[in-house]
Amino acid sequence: MEGLEKSLSAAEAMVSAEQGAKRSTTDHSRHCLNCSTALTDLYCPHCGQKDIPRRQSLAELSFSFISSFSGYESKFLKTCRYLLLKPGFLATEYNAGKRESYFHPARMYVFISFIYFLLFTSLPDANEKSIVTITSENDTEDVDYNKGEGDAIETRAQYDSIQQSLMPQDRDGWLTKKWKYKEIELTNQFEADPKGFASKVINGFTAHFSQVFFFLLPVFAFLLWLLYIRKDFFYYEHLVFSICYYNFFFLAGSFAMLANSIPWLRWLGILLELAIVVYLLLAMKAAYKETWRKTIWKYAVFIGLFGICIALGLLTNLLITLMFI
Repeated sequence: MEGLEKSLSAAEAMVSAEQGAKRSTTDHSRHCLNCSTALTDLYCPHCGQKDIPRRQSLAELSFSFISSFSGYESKFLKTCRYLLLKPGFLATEYNAGKRESYFHPARMYVFISFIYFLLFTSLPDANEKSIVTITSENDTEDVDYNKGEGDAIETRAQYDSIQQSLMPQDRDGWLTKKWKYKEIELTNQFEADPKGFASKVINGFTAHFSQVFFFLLPVFAFLLWLLYIRKDFFYYEHLVFSICYYNFFFLAGSFAMLANSIPWLRWLGILLELAIVVYLLLAMKAAYKETWRKTIWKYAVFIGLFGICIALGLLTNLLITLMFI
């Protein structure tokens, strides 16, 4: 993870170093080296490329690289500070056109979400305990799902035979039939290994967790658009707000997971988890500038609607996980 962070920082700094190189007073082009447009200023009026020498010495590039690296780091840390301490500020700044002073929200989303889900899947957490609990319950109950009943169905052929013996209107539908096939397959596969079944379900469920969050992002913005439809906001501006909140969620959530992994810092993890909930209310108040009464009402409606969307997303994730085990 540290290597990824350094490589991203270095790559960004390398680009900044090249673009930040000073133009020599004796070695510059009259035409853009990229698109051949006549140059009238430091930057090409057509493609935006900076008028820098075609060839740079290693010393020049190294000096620019070192100076731009500190600039990259300071921009990222500055953005994180505003993200944590000033709810709604970055979204307001970005939508107002003030963008170069801060780390781009979409780029930060990719970077921080990667860290969050890496920690989510690698840190010791409740997932392993869940597997142990499910397994121990199955072992103590000693349930035999196929042999406890006289009419247990063990093969597809047996199931199809029973269906053929029924009247057409009494037969299972297409979806029920497919699900029954999967149930028979899972029962035969994991009958003697319930721990393996629990492990595969949990691992598959968590593996697609990031995709659930990603696909719910436009839904998050759409609900905000509905709640503030009378305000002069484009959907894109709600999307920027949503990305910024997601960034805070991933950043605070990462710190919370780290804190929860240390026994004497679990109180901090609980505070961060509470902050994730309260932060959205404060961000909505700051970004949309309505009264507290309206903001709290819309916040409550939003939480209810988005909670339903999360439940549907997680249920879909679970069903897909079971279908593809």
